[in-house]
Amino acid sequence: MRHTGRKRFWKRMSILTLLSVFAVGSFAGVSQQVHAVEQKSAKLLSEQQAVEAAKKWMDIPAGYQYSYGLYFEPYEEDKTPYGAWFLAWHHPDGSFISYKIHPVSSRLLSYDRYDNDTKPAGTAPPIQKQMARERALQFLAKFVPSEERAKLMEPEECTYTRYGSPRYGIKFKRVENSIPFKNNSIDVVLGGDGKLLHFVRHWYEGEVPDASKIMAEKAARELLEQNAEPTLYYRETPDNLQEKYKQKYMLVYDYLRGDPQFVDAISGVMVDKYGTLAKPKQPIKSLKDLPLVAAPKEGNGIKGTFTLEQAKAAAIHFLQTTLKDQLDHVYLEPEIIPRSADWKDYSFKFSWLHKGTLVEYATFEVRVNPDTAESHFRGEHPLPPVIDDNNAQRVDVATAKKTEQTVKKSLELFYFQSNQYDDEAKEPKALLLYRFVHEPGFVDGHTGKWISLSD
Repeated sequence: MRHTGRKRFWKRMSILTLLSVFAVGSFAGVSQQVHAVEQKSAKLLSEQQAVEAAKKWMDIPAGYQYSYGLYFEPYEEDKTPYGAWFLAWHHPDGSFISYKIHPVSSRLLSYDRYDNDTKPAGTAPPIQKQMARERALQFLAKFVPSEERAKLMEPEECTYTRYGSPRYGIKFKRVENSIPFKNNSIDVVLGGDGKLLHFVRHWYEGEVPDASKIMAEKAARELLEQNAEPTLYYRETPDNLQEKYKQKYMLVYDYLRGDPQFVDAISGVMVDKYGTLAKPKQPIKSLKDLPLVAAPKEGNGIKGTFTLEQAKAAAIHFLQTTLKDQLDHVYLEPEIIPRSADWKDYSFKFSWLHKGTLVEYATFEVRVNPDTAESHFRGEHPLPPVIDDNNAQRVDVATAKKTEQTVKKSLELFYFQSNQYDDEAKEPKALLLYRFVHEPGFVDGHTGKWISLSD
């Protein structure tokens, strides 16, 4: 692990060298960390100030007219701990440009440009890949302060075509203490003419765990081998395997939300794929296994006595009467669906089962009105998925874990921040995690063999 970290460090240094050559402007001394608490003060930029800041970052081309500006509160739009001014300009031909500006520092958070190009294709040869990379580095030096550029790895690059024109996508991933930070990056997309079409900063600004306190790899490996545990369920057959397996659903062992999959490198606790604390697994009980629920009484409003538990009972009663011949195929998901400020109904998610086993994405919602106690399906009346599987053979979880451990041989240490916001007023903290590194795939629930998604 330490040797790998050093290799990443020297890769990073090559970027810093290039950026020192291609720097085209300073960052104007804006602070890197301005949090939501400061945005409650009078320091917030006005819309006009945000517009002026946007023009300083990137010029508005001739012919574009300012359309509108929207201010998003912290956590309101993309769950970041800071708000943003969203500003848009449009051209009469349908082209548009948009900016997201930090409402205190005036920093550029994202930029998007769409050109409704009426020019004939091929009027000018596209720039070469090396030139695209140099242009991307110029924009990076202009938009990103040096302390953040020092935390970027060698970029990942791809070339593709959109709207009939070439595109150059360049992703600069973040590292901290020579350790990769998952899902944190600076992304740049250029057109074939070298024009900037997309810029976005994905960056956790809170305090990161102390890398000097991590446990040894041996201890982490033992915890993962003992405690990581996949779930048996039916998943939709991946596109690249449909021809081989000739079925829509496959019985597999893989990781669902809540399954212990990673280990916290400092505390040793197990977390799931979203970075949240893994919970003890509960047996799956269909609605047929639950006692009959009495019809609910009329509620007293969202602030009255109609509680969450009463609403759940009302939803179960609704299904016990509307799906009474299919109750052994229905399971109430334990996760509570949060309500937005303008949505007063309670909502509960149910999953379809096939022979007592969960089916991936085969879910539906029941909503309960707290005023009237009435329940209804969200959307159309749900139908169970059609699964053609009469193979009664199933391997146990111990066999599945043994198969996994034959392909999961090396460990990876990484920083990670969950994108699941259970508390809308609080940003999840970054974690330092260990995980097994392996080829993409899962265990066949019937045979216990490894199915590779790389096939």
